[in-house]
Amino acid sequence: MARRRTDLASFLTFGGRVPTSVGALLALLVLGTVSAAIDRRVPEMAALAPVLIGRGEVWRLVTWPFVETNIIGLLFGGYMLFWLGQQLSYAWSERRFLLRVLGYTVGAGLGTTLISQIWSDASVSHLGIWPVVVGLLIAWAMLYPDRQLNWFGVMPMTGKTVAWITVGLTVLSGLFSGGIRGIATVVPHLVAIAIAWVQARGLGGRRLGWQARQWWAEREMRRRAKHLKVVRKDGSGDRSRWMN
Repeated sequence: MARRRTDLASFLTFGGRVPTSVGALLALLVLGTVSAAIDRRVPEMAALAPVLIGRGEVWRLVTWPFVETNIIGLLFGGYMLFWLGQQLSYAWSERRFLLRVLGYTVGAGLGTTLISQIWSDASVSHLGIWPVVVGLLIAWAMLYPDRQLNWFGVMPMTGKTVAWITVGLTVLSGLFSGGIRGIATVVPHLVAIAIAWVQARGLGGRRLGWQARQWWAEREMRRRAKHLKVVRKDGSGDRSRWMN
C-alpha cells in the first residue's frame, strides 16, 4: 500500500483540487485576511499606499492583494482565484502563472505609485485581491476569446465579451464611487488590465526586446545606405562616365 503524502505541497492542493501554486496563493489570502481581522495594524502595514511606497516602504508592493477587509471580498475573490488559477496554471504552467500574478501585483503597485505623482487622487490606499483577479480574468479572456461560458450561471457569453464587460464594470465602479475622481479607486485594476493586455498581445518580455533589436538593426542599415544611389537600367541615374 502506497504511503500517503503529507508534505506541504500536497496539503496546498486542497485534496488535489487545485495546483500547488494556486493553493499557496489562496492560503496567503486567507492567512492575511484572518490576520487583519485579529490585528488591525495588519491592513495599515500591508496596504498599497503610494505615498509610503515613495518613502521606501517597498514591501507594500507585494502584500496588498492578500488582505481583504470583509468576508464577501474573501469569498468571491478567493473563488475567482480558484477558478482562474486552475485553467491558467494548466495553460501557462504553474511557474508562469505565479510570475504573472507577481507581475500584476508589483506592476499595479508601481503603476499606481507613478500615477499618484501626477494625480493626487490616486494616492488613496488599496487592499484586496480584486485588481489581480481582474488582470487574470482579462488574460483568460484574451487567451480564450471564443470560449463560451455562463456568467454567474445565467448569461452565456464569449471570452471576448467577458473582457469588454470586465473593463466596463471596472470603469463604472470607479465613476459610481465619485465621478471622475472616483476612478482613482480603481487605478490598480486599470493598471493590471493594461499589463494583462500587453502580455496577451505579446508586446512585452522577449518579443519587445526582439522588436527593439530589429528596429535598431533597420535604423543602422538605413543610416549606412544614405551614401548609396539607385542606378536605373538605362543608366540615367548614374553620373557621366566620360568627360569631354
